[in-house]
This record gives sequence, structure tokens and C-alpha cells, in this order.
Amino acid sequence: MDKAKKFFLLYLRLLAKIQLWKIRPLVIGVGGSSGKSSTSYLISLILKTKYKIRQSGGKNSETGIPLSVLFVSPKDYSIKDWLRISLVGLFRIIFDWDKYEIYIAEMGIDGPKEPKNMSYLLKIIKPKIAVLTNISLEHSQYFDYLVEGEEKREEKILSLTAGQESLLITSLGKDGIVVINNDDSEILKYIDNIKSSIVNVSLKNNRADFFAKNIDLGIDFFSFSFKYREKEYKVKISQPLPVHYIYSILFAIAVSKEAGFGIEEAIKALEKSFSLPAGRMNVFEGIKGSVVIDSSYNNATLIPLLDILDMLKKIGKSKRKIAILGDMRELGTLSATQHKIVADKILNTCDFAVIIGPLMQKFVAPVLMEHKFPFYEFPNFTEGREKIRELIEPGDIILVKSSQNTLYLERVVEILLKNIKDKDKLCRRGEFWDKKRAESL
Repeated sequence: MDKAKKFFLLYLRLLAKIQLWKIRPLVIGVGGSSGKSSTSYLISLILKTKYKIRQSGGKNSETGIPLSVLFVSPKDYSIKDWLRISLVGLFRIIFDWDKYEIYIAEMGIDGPKEPKNMSYLLKIIKPKIAVLTNISLEHSQYFDYLVEGEEKREEKILSLTAGQESLLITSLGKDGIVVINNDDSEILKYIDNIKSSIVNVSLKNNRADFFAKNIDLGIDFFSFSFKYREKEYKVKISQPLPVHYIYSILFAIAVSKEAGFGIEEAIKALEKSFSLPAGRMNVFEGIKGSVVIDSSYNNATLIPLLDILDMLKKIGKSKRKIAILGDMRELGTLSATQHKIVADKILNTCDFAVIIGPLMQKFVAPVLMEHKFPFYEFPNFTEGREKIRELIEPGDIILVKSSQNTLYLERVVEILLKNIKDKDKLCRRGEFWDKKRAESL
């Protein structure tokens, strides 16, 4: 990293720390390989009914977190724009004394070294409450070089990832509160290193603090019950969700309880105004009477992707189930094995598939071809645009999911919308993203 960039990051970090020192909010940090955005969003959905809050809103990096604290948004990421940000940030710490009680930060790692790791993010903010959603293989290509040989390569890369993600929960002091996924074996390896109070969430262990059961879902609902301190509660959401979203919902309820909400009060707030950020499990009416499930913003990591395909099978029932899937990016040497697992899941859950991107073509297409499964493959959105619209039949239920960078499969969702006005509800809106999409194929 060159000296100019290092200085700029230090400058942003210092401004953010000053601003938080001025405002002194309760800081909630949300980390993990997947589910960070949904979890932090649901936490904010509940807490804002009682408190004045600020949420990082997807800004989870070494620059994103300081910018969210300073309430500054980039326009085009040019050098001129960063100079503007530097001045506006300074202006904020001098003149912006707008008080808020809670700051909710997503904390995402992209590699093992600063400034891309958790240890650096913890230099920017110090959470009082921390949530660790899960630990899985995401951005694993950036850990590749640390592992020699092929023996147990996946296990070793996962362990390195866990070492960074776990810092979020092991760095808190005795006065902190840690909310963890009790079903994640990698997280449990670090439980003895946690100094804070621990709140467990589980779908498997009935001795956990929050234990979910009685899961049910359909095309227009998702429900489950959970036990907390021997009392049972029920949650019902008016849209379909994959099972792993139970963790995000229970994380949000658990955090809200620690922030002063009653359990029933939190559930009521959640059910009343449940929604998710754009591109994360939003459901739209599609052309020809179809239903489109838009998961085009989420990073396509393996376990959530398998889970959402299982959901598609269950809610689709007799309907034709189409999966439109893009590459899972940044997996490095593990790309082949991870994509082949997806191919096997497609065979067992869908009736038709459209796969987009070079990794899908290289690793998934041969498996589908071998089993004579009906599918189309395209290197990018542009090549598949016209065919995708043509292949939709009345009543289809369509899932669109991909890693977010370069493929921009929100464009697939847009061409399948019944009501074109719904495009304003899709992810990555604005001139900057319009330009990025225009530059890509």
C-alpha cells in the first residue's frame, strides 16, 4: 500500500473516531461471511422504533465504515471526489453534532492483512455488542497464498478466515455482549476466548438462549417459533425466505433485547415493517404471470446459495422453477469444488437453469450437461439478455442470484419485471452504477 493511501486511511480513521467520541452512541458491530447486511438492517428496523440510530448501510470496509460514521457518500470515487470527502469529513467533526443513540456497523473482511482484515476495522470502531453470523469460504482467494500444498486446503483457508472473523467477538471486554451462531463449528472453536457475555442462537441446539423450531414457508409467508427462557414465541413474515434467514431474525431480536426491548415488542416491530435491503430476497411480480425472487446483490457464498435453492424447490411446488445464477467470485483455488456442489444442488431443486459467467460455464455447465439437465449458459448478461426473456413461461417462479461484482444481475431482474416502475426498488441505483453497468458486458 502506497504512503498516500495509507495516510488517507489513517486520516479517515481519525476523523471517524473523533466523531464517535463526540456522539458517544452504543456501537453494535455485525460481522460474518454472509448475512451481515440483512442482520444489521433488521436490527435497525427494530431499534429505530424506540431510538435514534445510524446504520452503516452496506458500507463495511476500511473506507466504508468511516464514511458512514461521517455521513459522507462518494459520488464517483475519483481523486477529486476523495479530496471532497476529506474536506467534508473535516467539516463534519467540527460542525456536525447531530446526536444519535445507536450506531450499527457492518464489518466485512476482504483478506488477511490490514487494512482488509478485522483487526484494522477494530481500530476504527469498538463495538459494545457484537454479532458474528457465520464463518465460511468468502474472499478465500485472498487467503490462498498463505496455504501450501493441496492437502486439507479448504480446511486451512477456512481456519485462516475464522481467525480474522473471530476477532470481532474475542476483542470485546467483560462489559461487552456477544451474539453468536451456536450452529457454526468454526465460531465455537473460539468460544473459550470470549471474555464478554454470550448470547447463543441456534436451529439445532435446544439448550441455546434462542432456539428456533416449527419452520414453515410458502410462496407468500415464512414462519417459525422460538424458545427463550422456557417461553415460546412465534414469528410470521409475509414473504418467502430461506431457512438461514432465521439466524438474521433471531440475531436482530437478541440484540434488540440487549438494547432494551422486550421480546414481544421486538417481534411486533419486525413483523409490522419487515423488509430487506434491495437485492436481498425481494419478491416481484414478473412478466407472463411469473414470480421473481431478487437476490442479485448478495455475494453468492455456498451455504446460503444451497439454502435458497432448497427454498425455491419447496415454495415452487408444481410451478416451473428456474434458477438464474452467476459466478461465485473470489474463491480462488476452491472455485471448482464449490461450483460443482452448486451444480449438484441445481439438479435436485430446479426444473431449468440459466448460468452466467466464466466460472459457471467452466465448472457448472459440464455437470448439468452430463445429466442432460435443461439449461442455457452465457459468459455475461449482454449475451443472455434476449434469450432469458424468451424462455420465461406463464407461472414460472424465478430465482436470480449472483456475486455482486462485474455481472450486475439486477439487470436480469429488471427485464423480467411486470411493472417497470419496480426497477427503482432494485439494488445499485444512481448515475455511478448506471455507468458501471454500461461499462460491463
